[in-house]
Amino acid sequence: MPGAMVVLHRVGPDAQGPIDSMRTDAAGRYRFRYRATGDSSAVYFVSTSRGGVSYFTPPTREAMVRGGTSEIMVFDTTSAAIPIVVRGRHVIITAPDSATGTKRTVIEAFELSNDSTVTRVARGSEGVTFDAALPPGVSVVTAGQGDISADAITAADGRVRVNAPLAPGLKQITFSYEVPVSTEPLELLVERPVGVLEVLVEDAGAVVDGAGLLVTDPVQIESRPFKRFMAQDAPAAQAIRITIPPRASAGNLRVMLIVTAVGAAMLLGLGMVFAKRGPGALRRARVDDPESLALEVAALDTAFERLAEPSEQQRAEHYLARARLKGRLSAALAKRDELR
Repeated sequence: MPGAMVVLHRVGPDAQGPIDSMRTDAAGRYRFRYRATGDSSAVYFVSTSRGGVSYFTPPTREAMVRGGTSEIMVFDTTSAAIPIVVRGRHVIITAPDSATGTKRTVIEAFELSNDSTVTRVARGSEGVTFDAALPPGVSVVTAGQGDISADAITAADGRVRVNAPLAPGLKQITFSYEVPVSTEPLELLVERPVGVLEVLVEDAGAVVDGAGLLVTDPVQIESRPFKRFMAQDAPAAQAIRITIPPRASAGNLRVMLIVTAVGAAMLLGLGMVFAKRGPGALRRARVDDPESLALEVAALDTAFERLAEPSEQQRAEHYLARARLKGRLSAALAKRDELR
């Protein structure tokens, strides 16, 4: 893209912000030369925008960056209703909260795919790029970790609504809400075809049917056992019915830890056993400032580089952690620089 403005950013514990800018040449190329300064853990990356949507390179600390690591893929935008495919949907239903024992937390995670060659944007401030039905009575959702800014995920008229650009490729959205324990059965709608549908329930006596779901091996999330149900290529216009027998409160579940595990499962192939997370998984999504996120990416890469012969599992865990951090960094920078 000739004549595009690209900006070089530095993010470190001592300072952060843009340090240089230029326009691409007639072939869409750019070149920055700069001296690394300050704290050695600082990272550098380049951003640009097209059609009001921001695009970024991965953060790096290398002395020379070229090729794929320095390339920025940008797309034209459209507010037309181009298809957004649901590659995966995960539903996690926790035990009742210990404080009152009257509510359960439900976490939902979607993996969305824009298979076109344009970025889908909302039509106006009230428009949406993706939405999905919520259970009856749910009017408040809490955005979790993912590739989309929490500010772009809201609830209205019985639906969760996403007002954020969806560029070609995969995006993850995660949110949670509460339902009364007395809701029996809990019903969820499957409005679009889903490549992989997964339901996890923190109760061994739970019964789940509909949408072709079948019980499979249980999993543990943060040492808590969950009964697991799976379906491949679930068709649209289906209903999932979850029935859970009465039971005592099982302690206050740290919802954000579960959300982290959900994001891991989605990137590990939409159905693999939840990968164990390190201390970084304990950080809450609300600490989304660019400096902290960029340092996390750098620390993650440094730790991975120290592995002499990483296994496929370690490679997958590194990929998923880096992809999620990069998505959060993009959202945080866009919000700070008002590029959205």
